[in-house]
Amino acid sequence: DTAMDCVRTAVRQQAASVTCVYRRDEDNMPGSRREVRNAREEGIRFLFNRQPVAVVGGDGGITGVRVVKTRLGAPDRRGRRRPETVASHDETIPAERVIVAFGFRPSPAPWFDDFGIGVDNDGKVLAGAAPAHGDDNGDDNGGRFHFQTGHPKVFAGGDAVRGSDLVVTAVFDGRRAAEGIVRYLQVG
Repeated sequence: DTAMDCVRTAVRQQAASVTCVYRRDEDNMPGSRREVRNAREEGIRFLFNRQPVAVVGGDGGITGVRVVKTRLGAPDRRGRRRPETVASHDETIPAERVIVAFGFRPSPAPWFDDFGIGVDNDGKVLAGAAPAHGDDNGDDNGGRFHFQTGHPKVFAGGDAVRGSDLVVTAVFDGRRAAEGIVRYLQVG
């Protein structure tokens, strides 16, 4: 929902107009449907099936964003249909300001294997899970402490473990990982 936070904040900061450009169609846009609905209610314009390719401008500043039209092609390895450029269909959307908000894919470090730090098929770090509410025994019943990876001295949490999520979730994970570290070190 980062893009929705950005466009809605821009409106609240008195932007004359705000356009959200997305490379897939609305049905394939991740995030909260409620946030998109709320953004529309606040006057945000959506352009789907468009891929930004360049910020246009000169010495006087930004004048627009060049986009190409896309369509959904074959699914990628995760089953999500990939956007493909439609040849010779480009346009420039006038703009004075540009906010870039995009998701990410995990990028596991090459040294993870050397230290027994596993990742799942999406590249997220495998770590001891957060306990159920009220469970404070310090391990996830798999023998590892909260957010401990396959290497006993390495802990991970937040987006690296869950994938893209809220900051408050990452903060929660950090606190639980700290608890796991304290228990692992037997100092708490």
